[in-house]
Amino acid sequence: MKKSLLLLVNLLLVVLAFATGAAGNVLMAEGIVPDADVTPLPDGGVTVKSGLTEAIGRSAVDGLYLSEIDQRITKIRPMSTPVDQISRYAKAMESKSFEVKYYTVSSKPIKTTLKTAIAAAQSSGTTYELGVNDESMFDVDDTIRVVGVKGKVDGGATNADEDLVLHVVGLSDTSGLPTVRAVNGLTATNGEPTWLPDIPAGTVLVRMGKACAEIDAQAAVFSNVPTPETQYCQNFMIQVEESTFNKIAVKEVNWSFSDLEEDAIYDMRLVQENSFLFGAKGKITNPKKSNQPVYFTGGIWWMAGKDITAGTYDATSGATTMTDDQLVDIAKDLFVGSGVGNKRKVGLFGSDLMAVFSKIKSERFKLKESVEVWNLKFKSFDTDFGEVLVMHHELFDQNGMSDQGLIMDPSFLTKRTFISWTRSVLELKKAGVRNTDAVVLQEVACLYLRYPKAHARIKLASA
Repeated sequence: MKKSLLLLVNLLLVVLAFATGAAGNVLMAEGIVPDADVTPLPDGGVTVKSGLTEAIGRSAVDGLYLSEIDQRITKIRPMSTPVDQISRYAKAMESKSFEVKYYTVSSKPIKTTLKTAIAAAQSSGTTYELGVNDESMFDVDDTIRVVGVKGKVDGGATNADEDLVLHVVGLSDTSGLPTVRAVNGLTATNGEPTWLPDIPAGTVLVRMGKACAEIDAQAAVFSNVPTPETQYCQNFMIQVEESTFNKIAVKEVNWSFSDLEEDAIYDMRLVQENSFLFGAKGKITNPKKSNQPVYFTGGIWWMAGKDITAGTYDATSGATTMTDDQLVDIAKDLFVGSGVGNKRKVGLFGSDLMAVFSKIKSERFKLKESVEVWNLKFKSFDTDFGEVLVMHHELFDQNGMSDQGLIMDPSFLTKRTFISWTRSVLELKKAGVRNTDAVVLQEVACLYLRYPKAHARIKLASA
């Protein structure tokens, strides 16, 4: 009995020592770790002298642990907020202010069309000023393939097997249009095949490699310089409260403060998703809050670099249908060309658009089995050009856009955070404000898309 009493007294003394701090530095504030405990290694990593604890690990290596709230957020109804979900799985970049500057650069285009037809074959002069839709695409010494227009042999009497090829010999001082000579065209008065045949307007012109002379030591300067864009981080907040009386009241359903908080997180993610998709970038003052500036983030919907029309509209039935050939053309538009990104993209579709894709009956192109990525379930359609993972996004329906969708390259989706997702407890009872338990959930963040041509808005064909 005495022995038991002695053990109890010793246990109480130990507890008292911990409570008063007499046990040394055992009860250390989380994240406050002596520098002597952590030593960087020369080739990466750190040595923790006192043994690895969760608190020391967080302090020693920023980002080693995912915080509990971040893990919880990604598990709360992710299918309703796929853009936010994908962005949370990527490594977010920190921002030092509400305003974010980023740089984007695209590849120089390689294709344009002939704006002004060559109605009659060239019969004089040494060069021809080519009326194209994008004159900035060409430089001196470029070669141009004229798609579908055959070159000439035998002095122009016979079509060649190859398409007509042109050589840019200069740029007009007044219009900036390329002045060209044919490589395999009609025979000019000097005996060379440099005159152009007739070419209809709308003919596709493809830029090919430069052809320089033997003694050339320089070529036209090529410089693609990224241009700055700005985005604003938005201060997203929500407050959750439960009165003390409601907390202790007997309820038929077990609905606690934790349930309230989870529901609030879902609502906050849902409205964030709306802003991340369709927000308008801006900064205004609030006269009811001492004219403090309020920042609004811009939606990634407006950042996509191309628009695609899907399917064929039938005026009789009022329905839009999709064929295999049309699906191949959509894939070609998404994956072919300069600056279009990777060979796997993500499509977020409204219900009407999703229904049309789902009704494709071809064994080759109908939506395949589910693919799970980022804790999201997609259906896949795969073509020779690339693969698109698609899912229904309910917010397109809520925004009156059930016939539209966004196809993006997730590799070029960037998240910037001024303040990462935080949970702050408000001491309203102690402050004498309200007799409630209260927390504030907050995140100051924004998303943006780099390389606009890697992303597309898609819409069903209509009347």
